Amino acid sequence: MELTRTAELLPRVIWRESSPSTNAELRDLAQRAETPLADGTMLLTSDQTAGRGRLDRGWVTPPGQSLAVSVLVRHPGTSTGLGLSWVPLLVGSAMTTALQRRFGEGKRVGVKWPNDVHVRDEEDAIAGRPGQKLCGILCELLPDGGVVVGTGLNLLIPEEELPTDRASSLLAAGADVNCAMNLFEPAGIELADRILVDYVTALRELLTLATARPDAARARVARHSLTLGTEVRVHLPGDEIVDGRARALAEDGALIVDLPTGGVLTVSAGDVEHLRVP
Repeated sequence: MELTRTAELLPRVIWRESSPSTNAELRDLAQRAETPLADGTMLLTSDQTAGRGRLDRGWVTPPGQSLAVSVLVRHPGTSTGLGLSWVPLLVGSAMTTALQRRFGEGKRVGVKWPNDVHVRDEEDAIAGRPGQKLCGILCELLPDGGVVVGTGLNLLIPEEELPTDRASSLLAAGADVNCAMNLFEPAGIELADRILVDYVTALRELLTLATARPDAARARVARHSLTLGTEVRVHLPGDEIVDGRARALAEDGALIVDLPTGGVLTVSAGDVEHLRVP
C-alpha cells in the first residue's frame, strides 16, 4: 500500500501484506537493528492474524477492512510532567482527534478508559453508554525506554460483519469514508493515508504538549474522555466488582471513582463498564 502523505511525514513506513502482530514485528526490528530505528518508524498491515490486545485478548484485523498500526516512539515526551502510564491515554486522544473529523454533528468520538476509542450518538450519551468501539490501543515499553504504540482501527467493516454489537467501524457508524469499500482501492488508500497523517500529527503534538505543558495535555485527555462523569462498574483483579461514578484522572492517569458509600476508588488496572442511567 502506497501511503504517500504518511511516508512524507515519517522517517520510515513499513507495509506488510500480512503480519501475525505489528507490535511484535516492530519490537523485534527495534531490538535487532544494528543502528537504532528512527523515532516515528511505522509498521502496519490490513491483515493481522495473531495480534494481542489488552489482557491478552485476541486482536485481528479483517483483510482490506481494518488497519493494525504500530509506531515507534523513541522519546515519549512524558519524562517530565506526565509519566509513561499516560501514553495510552495520549494515543487515544490523538486518535480521537483524527477520527472525529470523519463524522458530522450528532456523533462524538472519545476515549473509553483506559485504551479504547469509541463513537457514540446522543441516545448513547443520555443512557450513559460509551457507544461502540472503533479502535483499540496497546502500548509496549522497550528495554531502552522507547515505546511501541499499537492501534487496531476498524475502517470499512460492514455492519453485518462486525464481530460484536459493541464494535463498529467508520463505515458502519456513518462516517465520511470517501465512498471507499476496501483498503485495496484508491479511495480506501486515500482514506487510510489521511487518517494516519491526522493521527500521527495529533500524537506528536500531544507528546510535545505533555512535556512542555503537562496540565494542558492532561486537560485535553479529560475532554476526550467518554468515561468521566458516568456511572461505571469496575471489574477488578480477583473478580471483585465495584460500582461508582467516574470523576477524574489521577496524577498517573488512573481512574478516580466516587463510591456510593462516600469513599473513593483509584483504578489503575481493571475493566470498566459503563452503566445505563435508570
